[in-house]
Amino acid sequence: MQILIGNLPATVTLDDVNALLITQIGAPEPLEVSLNQGMGINTIALVQYAADAPKALGEALVGKLRGLNYKGHDLNATVTHNFKE
Repeated sequence: MQILIGNLPATVTLDDVNALLITQIGAPEPLEVSLNQGMGINTIALVQYAADAPKALGEALVGKLRGLNYKGHDLNATVTHNFKE
């Protein structure tokens, strides 16, 4: 399963994203996180979990992330790949 988190601050780090997921919203530790900075205004994070992660996990995490104000940025999030019902 992959989750895309958008509108993160341009200065966000991998450690910041992991802390947001694990500490702040109570998500399990992801397998991998990659960041893509967009023109210095904001950053997008691609968060990967195991392919057999349940669909309900993705929906729950997206529900917690969408609209969350993180360091002055209202986040958006979506599940981009979901492999298990």
